[in-house]
Amino acid sequence: MPVIAAAGVLGAVVFVGFSGGDDKAAGSSTGSDQSTVLSDDGSLLTVPGSTLAPVVIEIDPAKVKTQLAASLSKGMYGDEVKAMQQRLLDLGFQPGPVDGQFGNGTQQALWAFEGLVSNLTYKQRTGVLSNELWQTMQDDIIIQPRRTETTTTHVEIDLPKQVLVVYEQGKAIFISHISSGKLTPEGVPATFCEEVTIDTDSNGVPLAVPEKKGICAESKTPGGVFDIDRKVAGHRVGALGGMDDPVYFNYGIAIHGAVNVPNEPASHGCIRIPQFLSPVFPTLVDKGDQVWVWDGKKEPEQQSKNDMQPSWNRTDPAYTTTTSSTTTTVAPTTTVVTTTTTTTKAPVATTTTTTSTTTTTTTAPPAP
Repeated sequence: MPVIAAAGVLGAVVFVGFSGGDDKAAGSSTGSDQSTVLSDDGSLLTVPGSTLAPVVIEIDPAKVKTQLAASLSKGMYGDEVKAMQQRLLDLGFQPGPVDGQFGNGTQQALWAFEGLVSNLTYKQRTGVLSNELWQTMQDDIIIQPRRTETTTTHVEIDLPKQVLVVYEQGKAIFISHISSGKLTPEGVPATFCEEVTIDTDSNGVPLAVPEKKGICAESKTPGGVFDIDRKVAGHRVGALGGMDDPVYFNYGIAIHGAVNVPNEPASHGCIRIPQFLSPVFPTLVDKGDQVWVWDGKKEPEQQSKNDMQPSWNRTDPAYTTTTSSTTTTVAPTTTVVTTTTTTTKAPVATTTTTTSTTTTTTTAPPAP
């Protein structure tokens, strides 16, 4: 346990931690508190016998704190919201502009705070700042990495809490809410079947004629230890939808910006972060930096090579080109032209009809 310097009169030190699975790592023991296992690339990794608590809260009874007159929630605004945003930012969370407006970014940052500091899963979080939670937020909070073997930049992802943290030399510099692979009510990766367009071969060479096909796979975000292998700047449209500034670390699985980052796992397997953060995250990490992913069942090093594999696409046996058009993405339209009917009355307000059609029939491509 690290030595913590207390400021003022220290009333209590609260450790908020996450325990991994009870499975013991396979491999030779290197001591009473650790063991070694083979990683997916064949190298040896040390598995700690115990994990440091990622959050330490120092409670000082003499510290003067402010009180909330009422709980703060999305849609509210004012100086109290601004104070919350500033405190979140000071701790490394990413609420967006400190402007006193409780919008999506502030709610997502509060979700991450509830997950990491209050030790809540995504099912338990509220996105509401109560006075009790505000008192905790004003305490001295130390956010430390669970893995201290590396002194370089690395990323830690907690799937049950839906939180991502970037550490630089042991200090949390970027904390974000995420949305990972969609799960069934039983907690296993959900199966999806969709029509995709393949426009490059396996080497990334554009095809002369893009190919449409039906595929199925599981929305799996594996736990384990990985390395960042490539980054793509800007918006990229893949077979399963759009991604902003993707950073790949496990074959086709990337950390990327998305418009839809709900308070639950909802992706095809990638790690979504709020879209406004997508240009920032790639500037904090480099190729070769490690990504540690906790799935709530095993320690990252305990995951087998098969565990760490993503779900590979397979042919959808029910796919046909004639029926798929009812389930595929509808391209946005701005005009409606009628050329063959003589019995249907033309809309009285053409502009209104066009806008309504566009709004109700257009479906945005799903983010991976």
